[in-house]
Parts: sequence; structure tokens; C-alpha cells
Amino acid sequence: MKKRRNILSVCLVMLLVFSMATPAMAVVSSKDKSSLSKAQQSAVAKATQDFHNAKARGDTSGMAAAHAAAEAVRNSAGYSGGWDGSGSTSKSSSSKVTGTTHSSATNASDYNKEASNTASSGNYSSTGHTAKDQQNMAGLSNADTETIAWLEDLYSTSSKSGDTATAKAAHSAAEALRNAYGYSGGADGGYYYKDNSGNPGKSTPSGGGSSSGGGGTSTGDYTFYSISASAGAGGNISPSGTTTLVKGDSKTFSITPSSGYKISSVKVDGASVGAVSSYTFSNITLSHTISAEFASNASVSVGGAALGDGGSGTLKSGNATKSGYGVTANVSVAASYVSDVTVTASYNFTSAKTVSLENVGGTWQFPVNSASVTGARKIYIPVETPDGTYTITFHIKALDPQATALTGSNVYLTATKSVTLTIKGSMYEDDFTGNS
Repeated sequence: MKKRRNILSVCLVMLLVFSMATPAMAVVSSKDKSSLSKAQQSAVAKATQDFHNAKARGDTSGMAAAHAAAEAVRNSAGYSGGWDGSGSTSKSSSSKVTGTTHSSATNASDYNKEASNTASSGNYSSTGHTAKDQQNMAGLSNADTETIAWLEDLYSTSSKSGDTATAKAAHSAAEALRNAYGYSGGADGGYYYKDNSGNPGKSTPSGGGSSSGGGGTSTGDYTFYSISASAGAGGNISPSGTTTLVKGDSKTFSITPSSGYKISSVKVDGASVGAVSSYTFSNITLSHTISAEFASNASVSVGGAALGDGGSGTLKSGNATKSGYGVTANVSVAASYVSDVTVTASYNFTSAKTVSLENVGGTWQFPVNSASVTGARKIYIPVETPDGTYTITFHIKALDPQATALTGSNVYLTATKSVTLTIKGSMYEDDFTGNS
């Protein structure tokens, strides 16, 4: 009797163990069975097992991620369903990967070409098949290679968005499909894992836990690193904020100055890499920072400055004239991204004076002299001016709005241009002898 009770106890234990494992094996619905290949069903079964494991841990994110992986398999076959394919659960919406356009008509020739491109370039092609998948093409059906592509797209999209749980679930389902053919994507040279080791960041047992080290975070079989990107006033960096990448991945950041600004410096991990407009992190193995700084692109300069006499013939070669006559000025100014431009002329024939010029037809000229009966834009040289060489200096000043915004106080740009004038005699003399 005692022996019979022992046998019964053993049977009950075995039944309990079997019943605990049953949910993971009973999730392939009739719809899945009729629509999916055996390998695809293995992928769904693995995702479902992950779902139940997450549920037992109370991990709602893990449950949603496993569901997304199962739905990706179903989507590749052209349908979606609830967790069991019937649409009866609360997580029944399709998890189709945005932008995926795989065709079930993918043939071996196209597939091999895509996989070869991936293997040679190290970048995902339109479907993202791996080198190892290519090697096993003879044993994979078109439908199953299509499913791997869907799962890899889900993996890639999730990794880039920082959704490590879904990335892991997608990999787990793809590996289950590969395992049905007797191989693992981990030996493919790194294109699926995006890590040259073929099996990156396995610092914790598969299926659980997380750790950090070397600036990265490992979750199960995956190591993720972050790049923090920021930009100062005057421009932007894209993408900005924190970008999460898988170990071995690459990412390019674009730096764009706003109107009126220019890139002054881009720093990676605190060290300047120059005023570059883009920077690429290749084969990520550490977390990084990248920051962009900008400066004003405003400028002001003086072109030609010419003296004249308004056609009266009183100004001779070398800007020589007599006191009492008037001179005109024509000054060109080039300015970019500035405001409130002013131009003045200063001189000292008998006493220091400054006059503001006016922009007339694109050049800066003396204002109309009120003493001129013809309304000439001249300054008149006092008759008491001694003979000698005199300087007229043009001063340009403009507000730099960009630098002002960066510093919080008004910043002005300035430039100068000078011309000389020789006075010899006065308008009351007949010649330039200087005798009076």
C-alpha cells in the first residue's frame, strides 16, 4: 500500500510539472498551425514561452514585447491575432513593423543578393537578412526567410528607440526559427547582433537580469550604449537627446546652424573634433556625449572709398585741392546678418568734426550740405585750413543680433576705411603755388 502511495505521488508530481509546462506549448492556435510553417510556429511558441515567463515575473513590458515578436511572425504571414491567434486577449492589436514592405514572393535569387550586400557592407539591406541566413538559404523556405526579415526589422526599430525588451523578444523568436533549421544567428559574423563577437554583451544569464559596465547596459544577450547629444543656442543637432544603440552599431549626427550662425565647435566626450557638420560614431563599444556650439556668422566690411568734387573739376590727381572747395565721398559697405548699420566720417581741417553718411542707391554718401546752393552732398574745406595732408576716416558700426542673443548684451561689429586729402592753397588763389 505504501509503495502504491509512493508511485501515486511520483505520478502527481510528474503531472504537475507537465501542467506547468503546458501553457508554453499549447499557445500555437489552429490559426497559427494552418497559416505558419513549423519553423514559424517554433518562433511563436518561443515568444509565447517568453510571454508566460514575463507574466510569472509580473513583467508587463516583457509580456508586451513577447506579444510584439509573435505578432511580427504572424504579420509576415499576412495576418494578426490575439496572443493565441484568436483575438481573444487584451493584447490583440497588430504589431506590424512600421515601414516594412516585405513581399511573400521573395525568391532565393533576390534574397541571396540582399544577404550578400548585407554581408559585404555590414549594413542592413531592405530586408536585413544576415550572412548566416544566406548560407542556410538551401534549407529555408521563402516564408521563413521573410519572417526572419520581419523580426530583424522589429529588432532594429526597437533597438534604435531604446526598447530593449522588444529587441530581445524579436531576437529570441528569430533564433527559435533558426534553431528549427539547426543553426543560430550568433555565428553570422555579427550582422544580426551588430557585434563582431557574434554574441555581444552576454554578461548575465540568457533570459534574465541586467547589468552595466563600460558605460553600457547589458540585458540578457544584449549590450546597449547611449549617446547624449546636445546643442547650444544658434543651431541644432540631430538626433538630439539620448539615443540608445546596440553594441557594435553606428550612428551619424548632423549639426545644423540657424540662420545667421555658424558651427564654432563640435565636442565628442569633451574633446573638440572641429567645426564639423556631421559626426559618425562607428562600432559603438562605449557610451558617448556629443555637443555642438555655435557662433554668430555676422560680418561687416568696407569696400572702396572714393573722393570726388561732384564734377566741378576742383579735385586734382592724388586728391589734391584748395581750401574753400567741397569734396564728395562714395563708400561701399558689405554686411551680413547685422542690423542698425551706421557710417560716419571724421576729419580735422580746422577742428575735429564727425558727420553721419546716408545710404543712397547702395553706397554711403555725405548728406546734402545746407550751405550748398545746388543741394550738393559735400563737405566744404574751410578757407583757413593750412596747407598739408589730411585724413578722412569712415567708421562703420552695426549691431550683431546673433552675438547679442548668445551673450545677453549688445555686441557691435565695426570697420574703418581712410582716405587722404592734400590741401595746397585756397580757392582765392590762381594756382597751387602756395603764395598769397
